[in-house]
Amino acid sequence: MNEMNNKINLILKKFNEGNQLEAIAEIESLLNFDNTNTELLFAYGVMVSKLNQLEKSIKCFEKILKIKPNHEESLQNLYVNLLKINKFDESIIIINKLLNQNPKHYQALRDKAYIFYLKKDYSNADKLINKAIKIKDNEVFGINLLGLICVATDKNKIALNTFKKAILINKNYFDSYNNLGKCYFDNEDLENAFINFKKAHRINPKSELPIINIGNVLSLKDKYKIAINFYKKALEINPLNKLILPNIAISYCRLKNLEQATIYYYKAKKLSPENYDLDLSYSYLLLYKKKFSEAWKLFESRLETKKVKKANIFHENIKHKISIKSKITSNDKILIVREQGVGDEILFSSMYNDLLNNYKNISIETDIRLIKIYERSFGKGIFFPSGHFSSSLKKIEDFNKIFYAGSLTKYFRPNENSFNKNSYLLSDKVNDNKFKKILDRFNQNKKIGLSWKSVVNIYGRLKSLKIEDFTPLFRQNRAFINLQYGNVLDEIVNFKQNGFEIYNFENVDLFNDFESVISILKNLDLFVTVSNSTAHLAAALGIPTIVICPKKTSTYYYWDYNDGFTPWYNNVRVLKVQGSIKKTINQLDMLIDKII
Repeated sequence: MNEMNNKINLILKKFNEGNQLEAIAEIESLLNFDNTNTELLFAYGVMVSKLNQLEKSIKCFEKILKIKPNHEESLQNLYVNLLKINKFDESIIIINKLLNQNPKHYQALRDKAYIFYLKKDYSNADKLINKAIKIKDNEVFGINLLGLICVATDKNKIALNTFKKAILINKNYFDSYNNLGKCYFDNEDLENAFINFKKAHRINPKSELPIINIGNVLSLKDKYKIAINFYKKALEINPLNKLILPNIAISYCRLKNLEQATIYYYKAKKLSPENYDLDLSYSYLLLYKKKFSEAWKLFESRLETKKVKKANIFHENIKHKISIKSKITSNDKILIVREQGVGDEILFSSMYNDLLNNYKNISIETDIRLIKIYERSFGKGIFFPSGHFSSSLKKIEDFNKIFYAGSLTKYFRPNENSFNKNSYLLSDKVNDNKFKKILDRFNQNKKIGLSWKSVVNIYGRLKSLKIEDFTPLFRQNRAFINLQYGNVLDEIVNFKQNGFEIYNFENVDLFNDFESVISILKNLDLFVTVSNSTAHLAAALGIPTIVICPKKTSTYYYWDYNDGFTPWYNNVRVLKVQGSIKKTINQLDMLIDKII
């Protein structure tokens, strides 16, 4: 036995020193004489595994386990190899055998958690990785996995701290930097995201992942051409990565380059046919080109994106009844459910008159803040709070068709001429008069509403400005009224202390009290805003409105036209930031004079 162990050790030494073919030949020669020697089989299994000959390796460990069913190292190597070839269920069976023998086997617990993570069973993954970390809390892969599970379950702050802990354990583990960068990216902290992606790339320049993520940051900074160069560099490293071609296509979509976007769109679809974010981006490009009928077909892909599923907690209840391709008939009992943002909901309500004029058996779920406004504008007995029907599996069976509000576009907005640009929301006259009396004090001036932030949307920071950016607009013949919702009182106080006057309704909740907001808007000469829900309220009321779009990336498709107009509203002018904010505000100043 000692003689055989010495031979095995010499063969392994030869293998590890680089004489791999010679070592393999020697051990295979020994196995020809004794193919049941578990030490020989184990050494051979390890060697061929390192050469990525996984099927041979698996057979070795399976043979050992027939001889020694409880051989712990063979169980471990077997499940690891099965995991490498994505045989997750078979791998878990072996892991369970190992854990039955040794319930505190750290690597088995960790890797079982990893398999559950890959299967998107985040609850079990979380339980297992926490159990493993109680056994060993200083192993970088395990800590990194915990961070990934936190990301998948929307615990972004915990994930961020977890990846920082992983970096303290091992400063050269590039995955931790890459994942930390993704956390910062999701929090829209692009600078820290970029720093960590660069660190990951420096540690492992042969990985395409940090390069893709650097491209993503550049894309969000409107540096699309540079982003494309990074994506193409990543493509050279790993042509099979399914993230790269879609990102190139999306960048060309944002560049409004239909020819290149189309080429890469179809390349990406071959590799990743169910990439719904790609379909959605391509639909936005088609909308920009005013190819509406074609665009709305792809626009339905939004219903498969994480963003929509996350925003509508009852999506799983209704998805089996969502009508994507079917026609609407006069006998249909239809439920309309709201889109993810109240701004989008207001935009799509421009089609409610089209719907209600053609079909009678309609129920519409909506944000509770909009119900009274919609009843006044479209009719009573139609509108219900979000979730009134969709939260109940029993209630939704009463409807034979369910549509998200945005899906009405393919029925009622097939071309540019089909858009109804007239105002469609009605304010309360009594409320209007109440705010008219308050604002009459400014009758000697042009009354201009101002909103500079979007605080609830996914790219809120990218769509937002600072109140100080607007100082060149403050002239003697203009009175500014605050319509910025959220916690902005300190900003207003500081702004006033710097000598600029803006009127603030201290007793009006600008986020929740839409009735008051629209009555304030009705008493304005003009509303100046970034893209947010109040912009849509003003537009739907017919109030002259200027929408400022600071970043191309965060400019939603309904504002994204080069002529400064939108087919959705005829009272809206869109001003994109070109160059500096200062230059854009000067253009805004001149545009205000033209409009009022």
